[in-house]
Amino acid sequence: MADLIWLHDEALRASHPVLSPVSSQLPAVFIWDNAYFDAMHTGFKRRVFIYEALAELPVEIIRGDTLAVLTDLAGDGVLRTASSGNPQLRALIATLRQSMEVIEIDDDPLVRLSATPDLKRIFRYWNKARKSAMQPHGGTPDLFS
Repeated sequence: MADLIWLHDEALRASHPVLSPVSSQLPAVFIWDNAYFDAMHTGFKRRVFIYEALAELPVEIIRGDTLAVLTDLAGDGVLRTASSGNPQLRALIATLRQSMEVIEIDDDPLVRLSATPDLKRIFRYWNKARKSAMQPHGGTPDLFS
């Protein structure tokens, strides 16, 4: 069928690399899947936020089952999507990979770290991060160097 961009709820911004100028020639879709939203315990206000964000993006919103819609639309084409650590999305991507080629595109990191931060207490992390948290590009290239 056709190559396609699948935009999911963890990539809702126009500057996400999955919507890069290279990919702009491909159609982009968001699947409004109420079963997925219910499984993720997505409330009404979050759903409204998602819809309002989608209204600002170059994406077609299609209601239905994510796997069925994407399989029908992409067929044997290439599906491009944003990578995610979300177990539900990881499972969907793994299932899609069984029937088509899926290319996951990583997001730009918020902060680049050269060492593993001490995450035992948010206070320790915040003391290092707060000076640059509201600065463009994190203020410094590396908070923990």
